[in-house]
Amino acid sequence: MVLIKLATALAAASMLLAAAAQDSPSATVKNPIQTPTVTLRASQLTEIGCFATGTPLENHGPWDFQSPGNCQLICLQEGKDVMALSDGVNCWCGDKIPAKSWQVGNNTCDTSCSGTDQNKCGGRNKLWVILTGNTRNKPEYYEPQSSSASSAKPTTAAPTSAAAVVTVSATPTTAAKKEDSKPNTVGIAVGVVVGIVGLFSIIGGVWFFMRRRRQKQAEEDYRRNAANVDQFVSGGKLHTSNSSMNDSRIDPSFMDRRQSNGSIADNEDYSRRILKVTNV
Repeated sequence: MVLIKLATALAAASMLLAAAAQDSPSATVKNPIQTPTVTLRASQLTEIGCFATGTPLENHGPWDFQSPGNCQLICLQEGKDVMALSDGVNCWCGDKIPAKSWQVGNNTCDTSCSGTDQNKCGGRNKLWVILTGNTRNKPEYYEPQSSSASSAKPTTAAPTSAAAVVTVSATPTTAAKKEDSKPNTVGIAVGVVVGIVGLFSIIGGVWFFMRRRRQKQAEEDYRRNAANVDQFVSGGKLHTSNSSMNDSRIDPSFMDRRQSNGSIADNEDYSRRILKVTNV
């Protein structure tokens, strides 16, 4: 029963750590795509802003010549409406915009793209989110189950030309509040792991105590049995000695005889009375 509970706790900790890793912009790449493999018509891009997490977008990995245009074609090839760039090299694609409560100040996405100095490709652990133009409808914002993120969409102005983009800015105060409202899944996962380690420590202490107790009991049983054996052996020797002293066949006068009475023959047994026949 205890092993089943421990296995369940470990599984829960693993799920929390996986969720925390998915929220981070440095999440493991599941489907790496550096450049598009097909040629598609691309519409104009619409920039949304800088976000602190990548959920629910999927990271397709880095490229040494990354640019918004390259990432757009990758996401169009995947049929996605939303794209994002992070750390200057990573391209993300998805169907929804990250939760609005995770949006931060645009000045935190100040890393230039590895393929061009004319554009910004996110920042350190930050994503610059853009609409791919795959559809004229505005994608929805992602709504985390653990928070009541607002479903209201940002107000954007329609671009006046093919090169025009729309940028949503945020004041430093609002950005700080949104940054603080992010789900702290990493802290929860660390707490679960620490609790599991503590539980294992308690179980190990109880096991060591019981083992030491059984060992001590075994030592006491051994000493008690050894004492009983010694007592039995001593009693047997005493009985044998007394019985030999009380043997009726031994001549009583022999027991009081001094060894200096004189020489005796070696072939005679003086410990018993000898019946001798004489002529009368």
